[in-house]
Order: sequence, then structure tokens, then C-alpha cells
Amino acid sequence: MSPSQMSRAENLPSYIYFYLFLLYSFIGWVYETILFSVQEHSFINRGFNFGPYVPIYGFGAVMIMYLIFQVIGNRPCTLAGINVRPLAVFLLIGVVATLAELLASYIMEYAFGLVMWDYHGYWLNFQGRIAFWTSFIFAAGGAFCFYVLQPLAKRLLNLVSLAAQKKLAIVLFCVVALDFAVSVVTTVWFPDAVAHPGVVGRK
Repeated sequence: MSPSQMSRAENLPSYIYFYLFLLYSFIGWVYETILFSVQEHSFINRGFNFGPYVPIYGFGAVMIMYLIFQVIGNRPCTLAGINVRPLAVFLLIGVVATLAELLASYIMEYAFGLVMWDYHGYWLNFQGRIAFWTSFIFAAGGAFCFYVLQPLAKRLLNLVSLAAQKKLAIVLFCVVALDFAVSVVTTVWFPDAVAHPGVVGRK
């Protein structure tokens, strides 16, 4: 599969979706870590996990990719003779990312008693869980990743054989699953013993 096909294909193998999850989880971690580290004037390892990834970005991206393939697909999207497919991708990413962030905030708060972000004070925010500005950033950043970074990542992945790609996916899945399990235990049951600087507050 060529890099350009990856951004257009409608039926991707499950392990490719997992790599998309890792890619966008890492991109989300880089974005939030830089943002919060600059604000706090010290390094902040953002996220719930110990590793360099924020899963909400990965889950959101996988949902977005699936919807792009199913809703928009490869069909030309024109309006008055103008190609509006990039705009459709932008809007779809913004809507899904916002809903994913809202749902994740409720899950983290009511399942784990954690507040991972707080947008109170932002223009057009809802309960501090979502805000217009952050949704716009997600849409713009997601579109850039979809059209630029994702094809580049696939080009790098193609340097590895198909069999190695599948084996590596299994290994990385085990690492992420172990990290998630340890993060849950240390955050929920031993909050005072292990520091999680990515946690904004507790309920």
C-alpha cells in the first residue's frame, strides 16, 4: 500500500489502525507536553500513562479515519465546481474530536475521579470540558496530520517488511496494555506514591 493510498483506503488492516492509534497518541502527547510545559515553565509529562502518548488522541483519530473512509471515502466532494473534500475532512475531524474529548472527560472524571484538562475561562467552553478554540486546533492539526504526517509515517513503515510490521504491532500493543494497567493501578489506588503530573485535579 502506497503512502497516498493510506489516506484514501476504505478498508485498512486492523494493525494499521493500531499504528494510527499510536501515531496520533504520540502526536497528541507532543502537543500537550509542549503546551503545558511552556505554561508551567517545567517539563510536564502529559497524559494518564507513563509512556509518551495520550490515548484519547489515538482513539479519536481511529474513529475519525474510519468515518472519513466510510462517510467521505474516495468520492470527489465538489460544491459549485470547487473541491471541498479538505473542508469536509476538517469539519469531520473537528466534530468527532470534540465529541471524543467530551466523552473522555466524563469517563476520566466518573470512572477514575480525575480531571485531565480544564477549559474554564476559554471562549465558548462547555463545563470546562470542551471549547471552541481547542476544537479548532484539533480540526486544523488533524487535517494537517491526515494530509502530511500520516503519509510520511506510512512511508517509514513501508521500510519494514509486512511480517515485521505485524510482529512489531503485537509487541507495542503488549507494552501499551501493560503501561495502561500500571497507570490505572498507580493513579487510582496509589495516588500519593507515584506522581502523575499530567493529572490536573481529582474529584
